[in-house]
Amino acid sequence: MHLRYCLMTANMDCKEMRHAQIVMKELGISYQHATPQSMSESWQFWNCENVPDPLPPYLSQIDADPLNYIGYGLSKADAVKIKNYKKSEDSAQEGK
Repeated sequence: MHLRYCLMTANMDCKEMRHAQIVMKELGISYQHATPQSMSESWQFWNCENVPDPLPPYLSQIDADPLNYIGYGLSKADAVKIKNYKKSEDSAQEGK
């Protein structure tokens, strides 16, 4: 699951002033990669696990292909790693 952390909603509506990565850690959410998006005042958190239900108002699930973000905070190598995250994990499990 990929998540978008909206800084405006966090700061203005929820009065959450801590860094997005600190908040994610406090929520117990782990992620493979974090990408700041300055133009939209947000962060993208890729391949999240331990996601609470319901999500805080400043977090939303995104259905995004990391390959579409090459050059927008992701390198090609990072995008490929994100895209293949579960595939590499599944392959490791099959080898056991």
